[in-house]
Order: sequence, then structure tokens, then C-alpha cells
Amino acid sequence: MMRRNRLLVITVLYCSLSAAEAGTVCPPVTRVGLSDLGYTSYRDQGRIAGISVDIANEMARRTGCKFEFHWYPRQRLFIELAAGNIDMTMGSLRLPERDAYARYLPYAYLQYDLVLSVPPGRNYTSLADFVEHGNGRLNVTRGLAYDPAIETQLAKLTAAGRLELVNDFETVFAKLDMGRADGTIATPPIYSKYLKGSRVQASAVVITLPEANPRFTGLYLSKKTISTAVRDRYAATLKAMLTDQTIRTIYTPYFDDATLKRMIRQGQGPLLTALSAPEN
Repeated sequence: MMRRNRLLVITVLYCSLSAAEAGTVCPPVTRVGLSDLGYTSYRDQGRIAGISVDIANEMARRTGCKFEFHWYPRQRLFIELAAGNIDMTMGSLRLPERDAYARYLPYAYLQYDLVLSVPPGRNYTSLADFVEHGNGRLNVTRGLAYDPAIETQLAKLTAAGRLELVNDFETVFAKLDMGRADGTIATPPIYSKYLKGSRVQASAVVITLPEANPRFTGLYLSKKTISTAVRDRYAATLKAMLTDQTIRTIYTPYFDDATLKRMIRQGQGPLLTALSAPEN
């Protein structure tokens, strides 16, 4: 009986210490900003879901920190982060202007593809090829950052009156379905979701762009509201989730094997190195 009581006391003390430790490195709540990015983050009957939500929920489980999800248009998301109205964004590319007010932690890769609904026999090998030899219109969403070579071609489309900016990918793919747009630029998580069950799914062509390079995708943490201690805890958690294959497991249900292998072909090494870097 005495031994059992001692074990009970030890267990209670351990749990108390763990809770106290979590309390010292967790904000009262981490407000996570999300926007329309296909399987990365989407709304389903009022509920926010997707890969980003799955990753954030696992981070919350491992750290004991409370996460709260907020939905914004993509072009507004980083305005809210810069203002300190949210603490974290998911599914984000790293950009110098964002580094000014937030800290970056990568956890995966992304790469843009060209998605076209084109007549049979029309084959393109790049965005430059489509710009030079095509006459179709692209629709892209506001608030996204592209590779410099892609931006160059988008400027040419704008000058030719062949580019339209819209608010979200739901609108982009609805216009593709209605024949009011001929294509878009998107990542696999985006077009995989919106092509599924669409009218143009059977005729859509996905072109791997030579103008696009594999880039980190990850989360940004507000410098105004997230301390270095919290940043380090979240970085360590992401490292553990990469090392034990949890990130890959989260991605797996959303994609076929070929797409998944393409998305992770660069391996974990660069991601782990970036997560081990000191605070930026």
C-alpha cells in the first residue's frame, strides 16, 4: 500500500511538473490564421480542415499548447499577422517582407504547376510557351507569391489582357468549370482538391513548370506575440514530427503515391537544418 501511494505521489508530481513546464512555454492561446489553399486548408460546412489543421492539431497535442483557428482571405492573412491580430500562419512561403515581422519554421515543400483546360492537340511545355504561343486566359488568386520567372510571365499576360486576379481558388476553379477561364497556377494540394469531381477534371492538363522551383512551405510566428521560447518549442516539435514521419503520414491521405513522392523528393535534411537554425 505504501509503495502504491509513493507511486501515486510521483505520478501526480510528474504531471504537475509537465503542466507547469507547458505553461511556461505556451501562450494562453496561439491564434492560427488560415486561408483557401485546397487540401492545405479549406472550409467544410463551417469547419476549418486540411493538412495545416492536422499539423497544428498535432503540434498542440505534443506541446500541450492551445491552438485556435481563424479564417481570412489570403491577401488579408499576413496583414493580420503583421498587426499582431493572429500569432501564426500555416502553408506559407518564406519572403523577406514577412521576415520583418515574423519568424519562419518550414515543415514541407511545395512547387507551382500550370493547370490548363485546353483543346486536344494543344501541348505546352512551360508557362513561357503558353504565354508566347497560346491565347487563353489565366486566373490566379490575390495574395500569393510566385517564383521570379513566373512573375515575369504573369506580367506579360497582364500586358496582353490575359490575366485576371480573383479572391480565392474556389472562384478560380468554378470559372474553369464554366469555361470562363482557361487555366491557373497552383500547387498539388490546391488543384488536387478542386479538380476532384469537377467538369474539367477529365480534360485538365497539369504541366510541371520549369519556371518553378521546389520551395519550403511552413508556418510564420508573429514577432510581436510569440516569444523565442515558444518559437523554439514549436521548432523542436516540428523536427520531431519530421523525424518520426508524422508530417508524411499527415500528407499521405490527401494524395496519390506519385504526387506524394514528388512533393517530398528533396528529403528531410534541408527542413531539419532550417528548423535547427537560431531565431531569425
